[in-house]
This record gives sequence, C-alpha cells and structure tokens, in this order.
Amino acid sequence: MLQYPQPEAVFRYFSELSAIPHGSGNTGHIQKWILDTAKRLSCKAAIDSIGNVIIRKPASAGYENHPGVIIQGHMDMVCAKLPECTKNMDTDGLDLIWSDDFLSADGTTLGGDDGIAIAYALALLESDTLPHPPLTVVITVDEETGMDGATALSPDALNGTYLINIDSEEEGIFTVGCAGGVRTHLQYPVQRRKADGCFMRIVVSGLIGGHSGAEIHKKLLNANVVMIKLLRAVKEPFCLAAWNGGIRDNVIPTDCTVTIRCAAENAAAIAQSIRSEEQQIRLVYPNETAFQTDIATLPTHQFDSVLTEASTRTLLHELHKLPNGVQSMNDVLHMPETSLNLGIFSLQETAMCVDALLRSCVNAEKNALAHKLHHLAESAGGMASDSGSYPAWEYVPDTALEQIAADVFQTMFGKKPVIQTIHAGLECGILSDKAPQLQCISIGPDLFDIHTPRERLSIASAERTWHFLLALLKAL
Repeated sequence: MLQYPQPEAVFRYFSELSAIPHGSGNTGHIQKWILDTAKRLSCKAAIDSIGNVIIRKPASAGYENHPGVIIQGHMDMVCAKLPECTKNMDTDGLDLIWSDDFLSADGTTLGGDDGIAIAYALALLESDTLPHPPLTVVITVDEETGMDGATALSPDALNGTYLINIDSEEEGIFTVGCAGGVRTHLQYPVQRRKADGCFMRIVVSGLIGGHSGAEIHKKLLNANVVMIKLLRAVKEPFCLAAWNGGIRDNVIPTDCTVTIRCAAENAAAIAQSIRSEEQQIRLVYPNETAFQTDIATLPTHQFDSVLTEASTRTLLHELHKLPNGVQSMNDVLHMPETSLNLGIFSLQETAMCVDALLRSCVNAEKNALAHKLHHLAESAGGMASDSGSYPAWEYVPDTALEQIAADVFQTMFGKKPVIQTIHAGLECGILSDKAPQLQCISIGPDLFDIHTPRERLSIASAERTWHFLLALLKAL
C-alpha cells in the first residue's frame, strides 16, 4: 500500500510482518526481523534459547518511577488456507486485502492472532513522544502449538508490575482469566493386509470450523467426528486405506479425507449409506450450510496395503467412544468449564494417530479428562501421551490494573468494559505463575473467524484499541 490507515505505524508494521512467513515452528525469519527492528529503534533487545524476543525501552520523562509495564503477545500464527489456495505458507508471505472496514488475507489466515500485538508493540517502541512507564515487550514463540515459548521463558524477563497481553479478539472486553490446557496424543494399533479390489475416496469439506476454545460451545461440526458417523453407517464390509483429517489440534476440523477398499459390487450401496447418514447430520446441524460430502472411485494401484475388515471395524468402534466438544459448563460464568477438540486424525502404517486439545478452568478436571482418553486408548491396546500442559489463569478480582483500565475505558467511550474469563488459552496463566507479582489483563481489537481463511481484522477497532492502549499506559 502507498498509504496505510490510521494508526499508520501500526498498519505499516503489520504489513511488514505479514510479508514474512511465521507459522508455528517456522519463526526464525520473524525473530530476526523483530530484533533488527528493535535495533533500528535503538532499543535493547535479546532472544532467549527457545526463540522468545525481549525488548526494553526506558520510561518517558516523568514516568521513571512508575511501575514497569510488560506488553506481551506471540509471534507465531496458525497457517490455514482454502483448498484451492496454492500459496506455500512455509515460504511465502501473505497477500493482504485492504478494504474500508476490514483487513484480511487472500485465501489464507491473516495472522491478526497475534500479529497485531507485534505491530502495536513496535509502534510504541518507535515513538519518542508517547508517555509511558518503563516498558518491556515480550514476544513469545510457538504459542499456538503448546505455549512453548511462555513455558520456557525465564522469570527474569518479567520484571514488571503490570502485564498487558494483546491476544484477545473483542474490543471492549477485558479478559482476566482463562482455561488451562493439555495436548493428548493417542495411538490405536491397526492390522494391515495386501490391497486389492475397488477403492473409494470420501471427502468431508466446507464445515464452519473455528477456534477450539472460543467457539467450542457453538453447534459446529467436527470433520473427523462426521467421518466416523458416515463410516459407521455403512453396513457393507470395507477396509480403511487412508485417513487425514484436521490441520491443527486447536482448530475445529473443517475437512477430512478417507480412502476405503471395498468389493466393486458394494460400492453403490456404500455410497447410498453415506448419503443417507449425511442427510441425517444436516437435519441436526442446519447452520452448516456449506457442508458437503464427495464420493469418488479411485484406481486400485494407489495403495499397497489396507487395514483388515476386522481392524477397520474395531478402530471405528473405538474412535466412536472418544468424547468431543463441551464436557461440562460453568453455570456461574455461563461458559464451558471443560472441553476437548479432536483436532487431527492421521492413519499411519501401524497406528491411527489422534491429537486432541483439552481445556478446563479446573486443573483437576483437565487431568481427569486426559486420564479418560489415556484409558480409552490403552484399553484398546494403544498408547497415549501428553504434551504442552499449561495451568489455568485464575481470576483475581479488582486488581489495580483492572480498575485503572476500566476507568480509562469508561472515560474514553462512555461505557463500562466487559470483564470476563474465557475458555480459550492465554499465556497469562503461565507468565503470572512464573512472576506472581504480575497483575495481568488481556485486550485486543475485533478479530473475526481467527484460525480460518475467513479471518479479518476491523480497521476501526484496531485504531480505537491503539488509542485506548496509549491512554492506559499514560494512566499507569
């Protein structure tokens, strides 16, 4: 763009970072760019052993003795794209689409989660006129795949009093607590035989999808769960040959592709059973208007082996036992208390691998749900393991940071902000556990459909949130 919307510095930095691939696990180039930018802005910056970037800027005149403030976000984004998009998100930057109201990306996720935090932070560091206390900017790595950066961050990086996390997606809502989480990895053993016969490919696509925490309570289909229902409706014998469903364990799966082997004379009946079950699912989920199932016959030479009929039946029976979605509600907060998302299914040579993300506001419930999944896999002769466990961020009412932020917001906008806890995971729980002196709050502009190719950022909301952030720093 020749001219960026206001605030110019924020959108200029967002445009620059969008040109650099920065999906989870692929953040080396974005780390270098952040460090080089901080150096250009004459700020002290360092990178730790895992890849977190810490930048410090002294207080502006008159704020030298004010409590230190940490501005915090994460550098990685969820990389998802439309099926027809040919972009390689590991090597190519995003193609931004600017309109009067929204910023989005052509065919892919935008990375507003959490590129907007980096853009705000660098715009703050660039200015020599904005009043602020001593600032520390903490940009963590690989938040989306397990909060690895926050988990490994040294407490020495958190030597402030107030922490403003910029990783929320609704303007005017202050998040002050969140669920903890854990990733559970299941492996179900399978038995194979030599491939022969007729092959059919079943593709479930077009589902709404979304964030596995913030949108888990909505009536949304999970492509892996849909595929289980479709295949279990088939009475004729068949053998599984391939299964690939979901792209991230923190994304409600929108697509799933399965290949089966069957007798040629049974192909039509199998297709009819799948179509009948598809119609039943549509009746229960009328909001999933783009949901579709495609069935095609394939050449036989594509697979050397398939699961046996017995192994196929057993596997589908065991997968059907897996829970998915909201498991319990918090009646006081009117939000999910415990949930899980069956995010990734992948049929390997010797096992079906399932990756699930579990969340709960109660650590004991999170652990109990993980134990249940372990038991289900192990009772079927399989294995289970956990990774990326992080604690819940428990709400501490009426902190000074919350009160000051609420007063500033009401003065600016003539209304009170919403104070809430959320079912999604934020790094504040991990960081405040490392540095108990921290008072934390999470804010952000309006972002819609994050973790999907429909993701978009409200330009006007980004501007209002920027001015609120400046006023809050001035008040602290």
